Amino acid sequence: MKKYAPHRSVSSQDMQRFVGTARPEHGADVALFVTTCRTFTKAALGLAVRQDIVALHRDLLGAWVKGAHLETLIPLNGHGGGTRRRPTV
Repeated sequence: MKKYAPHRSVSSQDMQRFVGTARPEHGADVALFVTTCRTFTKAALGLAVRQDIVALHRDLLGAWVKGAHLETLIPLNGHGGGTRRRPTV
């Protein structure tokens, strides 16, 4: 989990570091980049989608905490950017 102020964005550089360690270094089967900010940059989201990384911003994190199944959130990967749209719980 990467903590950021709500007004910040996760950069491509942050995502690159995560991609470089999640599977090769830590052996992750499913790699989730979870952040407390509202957005990922377009470049960071593109990298996440290409590398099969699930990118959860603060709104999706909130839905997960409230009981949404991760499987329902994964298809939202790369969509939105912290918008107020709520996934079905």
